[in-house]
Amino acid sequence: MVTSQDLQCLPREIAVIQTEDMMDPQHNIDLDVQIGQEVAKELCPPVVRVWRSAHRRGIGVSRKDVSSASGQIAKSTLMGENCSVIVRQTGGTAVPQGDGVLHLSYLLPRTPNPATTDAYYRLLCDPLIQWLNGYGIEATTGALPGSYCDGTYNVLVEGQKLVGTAQAWRGGLAGMKSPHPGYILAHACLTVDVDLKWATTQINRFYELAEDEYRVNEATSVNLKELAKGRFGPLNAVQATLTAANDLAEFYHKYLAEAGIRVVDGQ
Repeated sequence: MVTSQDLQCLPREIAVIQTEDMMDPQHNIDLDVQIGQEVAKELCPPVVRVWRSAHRRGIGVSRKDVSSASGQIAKSTLMGENCSVIVRQTGGTAVPQGDGVLHLSYLLPRTPNPATTDAYYRLLCDPLIQWLNGYGIEATTGALPGSYCDGTYNVLVEGQKLVGTAQAWRGGLAGMKSPHPGYILAHACLTVDVDLKWATTQINRFYELAEDEYRVNEATSVNLKELAKGRFGPLNAVQATLTAANDLAEFYHKYLAEAGIRVVDGQ
């Protein structure tokens, strides 16, 4: 649960944006870096970015995953088989990408205030849990061995994973006076309506080709559309994810305001 001390890690003004590139998967995720650098240089306000995966299904891996020769072979092989492989800045292992995946990114300046990664994970997960409550879904955080990109701050529903989270801290203290101004990226990946069997197969194939023993179990994951008791009705993956994205962005306007944070215009 978020504490009052955790909330002090958030800037007093934040923009909620839905900037995305639906045609270029790598550029879409790299927008986090671009925006983060602008936040660090004080060229734009701190950002909560709600965005959808681009229209090419595949997986997202960490830089570490493709740092070896076998990792590069795995990437090129899957891409040759019509599975997009994008590389993200945050750590962890592979996650599903494509229509039906919703992302949430915090892009915040690094400040002298003492903070921990745990604090930012709580700030990321607690609003998501509150938002899910609005769908009649009770969620919690915890590790789940066998799930994709497993970690202490998975968002779980009835023992299955709905959201994966990761972080990256870049540079030093933010501000134009710093030679290497920095930012904090805290990121969540939520499956709204994904073919989890296909995604799991691709993730496991990637790690097999990369000569890595890591494997994922399809049964550990679940989709929001499955949990939301008809909330998305006959909507397809694209429509359901857009609906969820708009709902989440609207929720964040209210959540931040109630936390005493002014929501300002973004880019």
